[in-house]
Amino acid sequence: MLWTKSLETGVAKIDEQHKELFRQVDILVDRSQADRIEKTLEFLKSYVAKHFADEEYLQKINNYPKAEAHKKLHVDFTKTFKELYDKYKTAGDRKLTVVLSINSAVIGWLKDHIMVHDKEFATYYLAKNQARK
Repeated sequence: MLWTKSLETGVAKIDEQHKELFRQVDILVDRSQADRIEKTLEFLKSYVAKHFADEEYLQKINNYPKAEAHKKLHVDFTKTFKELYDKYKTAGDRKLTVVLSINSAVIGWLKDHIMVHDKEFATYYLAKNQARK
């Protein structure tokens, strides 16, 4: 999963976290690193929770009017990821198939979420914080 400038929101903390998410998803995509899949999934599970909490905190302290709707997107994704993770843990010799499903779900969701919802928040955040200067 390739990070491109088009995915940047302009909010440094969010962009750095997004880049790390992309690096970790690349490990899942790279079959030569199969021995790291479980560790990567564990990392993603905790890192996504931290990233979402950070984003939601920024939205809250900046009175973002769409904060609740944005949080619901995070809750829905967390639920989907957990379901896929649980499926992976019980997949036995079908784990690679589940990893492919996880890759597809994570990549598609991340790109859409960043390009639409995170950029929308970033525009609000940057405008609000420019006005304070």
